[in-house]
Amino acid sequence: MSDHPSGLHELPDLAGDVRDRVVIPPYAEVSRRVRARRLRTASGTVAAAMLLVGGVAVWQSMATTAGPSIPQPADTTQGPIPPTDESQWRAVVDGTDSHPFEVQGTDDGSVAVVWRALEPGAPTFALVIREDDGSVHGMRLDEPLSLTPVPGGWVGMDGAQGHLVGSDGSWTDLDETAARQPQAGDVVVTGQYSSWLYSPVDQGLSPATELEGSSVDGYVAPDGRLVTCHQNGRGRIFVSPTDKLVRDLPGSTCVMAGRGDDVAVVALGDDPDGAIPMTGMMTSTGPAWRFPEIPQLLDGVTSLVVTPDGSTVVTDSSDGRWLVVRPDGDVVEPDRQAGQAFVAGDHLYMSSYGLMNGPLFVSDDDGRTWQQTTLPGNESKQG
Repeated sequence: MSDHPSGLHELPDLAGDVRDRVVIPPYAEVSRRVRARRLRTASGTVAAAMLLVGGVAVWQSMATTAGPSIPQPADTTQGPIPPTDESQWRAVVDGTDSHPFEVQGTDDGSVAVVWRALEPGAPTFALVIREDDGSVHGMRLDEPLSLTPVPGGWVGMDGAQGHLVGSDGSWTDLDETAARQPQAGDVVVTGQYSSWLYSPVDQGLSPATELEGSSVDGYVAPDGRLVTCHQNGRGRIFVSPTDKLVRDLPGSTCVMAGRGDDVAVVALGDDPDGAIPMTGMMTSTGPAWRFPEIPQLLDGVTSLVVTPDGSTVVTDSSDGRWLVVRPDGDVVEPDRQAGQAFVAGDHLYMSSYGLMNGPLFVSDDDGRTWQQTTLPGNESKQG
């Protein structure tokens, strides 16, 4: 299937009913990583995400095609690309059923949104960035990007091609370099079919060979150690800085997040109906691992993030539940409903429940209190 829900156009009544009641969710960071690992073990077949719409199961392919997202000038193949004319990306943000496809922050406080509009025939996409000083710029995309925060911006993947997207809107195609050992400062980047180590120094992508086989996800610690989570094929997930078992959890797959010396691992199930429920969690600061006592695990996972204060936030946008695990091990389930969590600068952000085109919320005290802001691109609609 293609990325847009073309199959629904063959059933006009169903398409209209779905369109009236729901906006199709974007790539979620965590689900994207799980799908990537499933794809690698499925003989090239594309995994599908199941969306429950009023009791109707709608299957949408999550495949994207390779190739540059922005047409390159005829005389160059690599280099910065200035933001495109505002009318081009504004047409997507203001388009039919427009909604955030992915939202991510980065270390300098900038926030990026990949927007999708469900136009007749095919969806349209745009990348809009709001820098920490409030300036907003964007560009029209040919294909959606998955975004991984790196110093000063993001690595954007479309298919197997990586791009360095700066907070200022600059755009550089990334070359794939030879495989090497992880180094301090590296960032694990997950694409649709494989994983790489991104070096902020060399600005290149090298194959993350340590994330092949049973390894599912990884995080490079400040000292250059690659901490990975593995599946053993018998319903257990274990975490290791090398090849030996350190700790384990029940589960079929796993996702990781880290910030500095703080690392979080969430184990996930693989239900026959397509659900990916949370089956366990562990956190660490240094070599010691902790197993938080969570009264009720989430039915799904939309995002996993470690905050600047060392807390771990896990969200499930399907029902709005989310958990905060404080550095002392206390587990809090806030009353407010959540979408996708991410960090920009020193702030924790949360998208609206259901990942809809609604307000964006920001907290500077680890989610205890919140202020409301807008999604980048929606500034003119504020108030």
